[in-house]
Amino acid sequence: MPTFSVTQNLSTHPHEVFAFLSDPRNMARWNSGVAEMDDAEAAPACEGAHYQYRFPGRHRFHRLECSAYRAPSLIRFRGQRMWTPLGIQSVGYTFRVRPCEKGSTLRMTVDVHLYGAMLLLVPIVALGWRRDLPEDMERLREMLEPAVAERDHEPLTW
Repeated sequence: MPTFSVTQNLSTHPHEVFAFLSDPRNMARWNSGVAEMDDAEAAPACEGAHYQYRFPGRHRFHRLECSAYRAPSLIRFRGQRMWTPLGIQSVGYTFRVRPCEKGSTLRMTVDVHLYGAMLLLVPIVALGWRRDLPEDMERLREMLEPAVAERDHEPLTW
């Protein structure tokens, strides 16, 4: 099944990055694959914890499970299998945080599982994630490094 990854160096300390990522309520703030999180269902992240989220374009909430939790370096969430007229899809999000010289390195991986006729849409699904994942990482970087993001968006002066 398709897997997509992007890596970003951040000036933010690894523990801060991990703390932000391990609160699933933050996902809707930057992740294009999460339209909304049900705050009432939010609990501290740990392996096996369940949350309710809404995938973009869906009206009902689906289950999101923390399938791996190794503080402060690895957290993985797997979405419930979602039915479509063409088959079933499921999306997983893996975050690996490592210290680096100037802060941390974050590797974000999205793995998509498609079943039935959804397999015919792999090229379209791949196109969407290749487009969206770098933009998601940029939004996440802007949230974790507001001063850097502000500086990067200032107009160039000569």
